[in-house]
Amino acid sequence: MCIRKLILALACALPFAAAQACGPDFPQQLVGDRKASLLQLPEGMFFFEAGRLLPKPADKLRAVETSPLYDADESTPKPDPYGLSGDEQAKVKAMRAAADMDAATRVGAGLAPEVRDYTLGAIAFKKGESAAAAAHFRAVLALSPPQRARLGMAAQYSLARTLLADGDTDGASAAYAVVREWALSGIPDPQGLAVASLGEQGRIAWHHGAVAAAVKFYAQQAAHDSSSGAASLLFVARSLLAHRDQLDQALDDPLSQRLLAAYLYTRSNEFGADWPLAGSQHDDDPASADSTATTAPATPAKPASLDAAGFLKAVQAHGLATFDGADRLAAGAYNAGRYDLAGQLAAKSDTALAAWVRAKLALRAGDQATAATEYAKAAKGFPADENWAGQGDYAEYAPLQRPLCRVQTERGILALARADYVEAMARMYAGASEYWPDAAYVAERVLTVDELKKFVDANVPAVARAPAKSGDDSTRTTPSEQLRGLLARRLVRVGRVAEALPYFADPAVRKQAQALLDAQQDDHAWSSLARAQALFAQARIVRQHGMELMGAELEPDNAQWGGSFEADALPSLKDKELVGGDEGARVTASAITPDARYHYRYLASNLAEQAAALVPARSQAYAAMMCSATGWMLDTDAASAQRIYHRYLRNGAYVAWGTSFGQSCPVPDFGTARWVPWKMRYHAARHWAHRQWPWLLGGLVVLIGLALGWRLRGRKTV
Repeated sequence: MCIRKLILALACALPFAAAQACGPDFPQQLVGDRKASLLQLPEGMFFFEAGRLLPKPADKLRAVETSPLYDADESTPKPDPYGLSGDEQAKVKAMRAAADMDAATRVGAGLAPEVRDYTLGAIAFKKGESAAAAAHFRAVLALSPPQRARLGMAAQYSLARTLLADGDTDGASAAYAVVREWALSGIPDPQGLAVASLGEQGRIAWHHGAVAAAVKFYAQQAAHDSSSGAASLLFVARSLLAHRDQLDQALDDPLSQRLLAAYLYTRSNEFGADWPLAGSQHDDDPASADSTATTAPATPAKPASLDAAGFLKAVQAHGLATFDGADRLAAGAYNAGRYDLAGQLAAKSDTALAAWVRAKLALRAGDQATAATEYAKAAKGFPADENWAGQGDYAEYAPLQRPLCRVQTERGILALARADYVEAMARMYAGASEYWPDAAYVAERVLTVDELKKFVDANVPAVARAPAKSGDDSTRTTPSEQLRGLLARRLVRVGRVAEALPYFADPAVRKQAQALLDAQQDDHAWSSLARAQALFAQARIVRQHGMELMGAELEPDNAQWGGSFEADALPSLKDKELVGGDEGARVTASAITPDARYHYRYLASNLAEQAAALVPARSQAYAAMMCSATGWMLDTDAASAQRIYHRYLRNGAYVAWGTSFGQSCPVPDFGTARWVPWKMRYHAARHWAHRQWPWLLGGLVVLIGLALGWRLRGRKTV
């Protein structure tokens, strides 16, 4: 079938995982349920396993799963893979739209022979005129290599399809083999027909009951990164479980054994299901005579498929001594609850997956020491760049992407159980690209600030930021940048701002941290007014940039998502067997104060209140700062906002803008505030004098009289 139909079929068959209703793809967390995380073995991805049943080919053949020439969306011009000119493409389109073959021949007059005959062959194929189609394709192939340079490969592939449609499977298989010979010799293959030919030969082999040959062709196709080949292997595996005679053939073939083992490990939930069986599904649109087709002929009956237990019983009856793919079979047996069989099979393999199975079996037996040894083997065996999700259409549904990250994080859980917290940090950091919340938990709540700083200085150097993808204005962060930023914010929260500066990756945030540091140094000024200015400067910085400067990575602020989502609760510490002895005490000691979402808003509001207390209560600066302190809490803690507002009403002066108090606040006028005490004394004196003037006047008259009397008395004496 064509690739679009194949993908549609897969979409219906995939067991999709539950997805978030909205928001980003939140990273997984293993520390939340430590026991389950250690005892459960994640399933692999079938398409990844199918692609490596055989070694990566050394040739340069490539899979092209969709046709850029005959795409369903014709609203956007597509590049022509064969190098046809615009005029040639227009004539080809007109030929295909012609009423009959004679009309198409007339329309194609003047085209190069290879283009004209290839197009006529495609038209004939669509009409079901196999003989005419084959004649036209052979006419192209009869041209000299330079004359058929553009469409010779497509003609050879289409001839094979025509022969197959006529029932000449041997001739078709030989013709498909020629396609690969040509591609390997260097003839251009823009449509990826050489890789597609492997799928077609696999279909022919399957039609003839040659299970091992079919699996080999499909595996070769999948090894060339063909999702179509991997899909064919999926259909074959499902069919094998429903046909005992085919299953017996497969169990005699090492490659088929690996296929079945991979299927059990990655799709155990499908065992026993009534899936569509692999069958012949010819392309419904023969107009695209050069499109791919990979699935196998239909079988009329649909017997009941074996469930996992029945399949493992069949494998055991066939014999485990010669079974290839024992590690995948061991993983499948483990997930099926057959721990005895999983142990036997895992012991027969030295792969990373087998070591991972042995580690989990040791944990089930309560042997953490052996488990740690097997985990170390698994960590050494999984390549750092191994990604089970790959780049396929359904990568986002992968239960596990990078197995090394999972193994390292599970090792970190065991280190927590041993109370080896720095070791736990090292393991969690190694898996942080997939399990960042686990690394963040240890870094923010388990290690002390000094332990974290020492670890970061020794293991997490500053690196340049990863560039954003084209069309994506979000910041690309790495685990190293995330951990350094987490440390910086912890240092700021405990008042060590100067030490935090080098750990901020964003120059803009570092600039704000420096401004905060400068303001903190200024709040030791000798005058209360200068201290108030410094405190309010800190308050504004903390309120406007608190998430970046001091936000908690996990609860209560959830800085890992910029505070956009409410933080999850911290991992439970109830499972004492896997919790470090003083882990709970460390978590308590590292608690964020106040323990409330957007905790820095409380700090900013408190700083503003402290600043306001240093200026005259009747000043505009007092009112402005109390206004800001109130406003910063309106959407966070209404009770706190109400308390601050009532304090202002008790102490502050009336302001014209009071109707928007807490919503629209002016800048504090510190310059005017310095003269407020003097103005208040002056006005008080005037008020007193205004009320006491008769007495003052009388007193003044008395004084003047006394003075005059004294002078007159002095003259009489002389």
